[in-house]
Amino acid sequence: MINFETFEPPHTVTPGNIIYWSNSLRDLQGVTEGTAIKTKALRFLKEDLVQYDRNIKKFLVNPIIGYNKTTYTVNNRGDNHWQCNCQFYNKVSYKWEHPICSHIQAVKLWLEINRWNS
Repeated sequence: MINFETFEPPHTVTPGNIIYWSNSLRDLQGVTEGTAIKTKALRFLKEDLVQYDRNIKKFLVNPIIGYNKTTYTVNNRGDNHWQCNCQFYNKVSYKWEHPICSHIQAVKLWLEINRWNS
């Protein structure tokens, strides 16, 4: 006899449990830098460094204290095509069909959390 365990989704998603419920993290499968992108994106969330600026209609990812001094801008260009002004994104943007960096991943996770919890 086979016993199946079922898991109910949580009522609230947080930076601590988003890894179990995120659709966007699956996009990193097969990406060489995927683990580093995920780790840094989760740190941006846990330190509450992602925000949406209604004035410029873009997302801002503030720097990790002691690691970086630059706030990066993330923009959804439509059709799930994202753009970031960081060095890594600019390095891979011509190589990958859907380039991603830790800042874009942090914004995607931030949106997933906010949609789930609303």
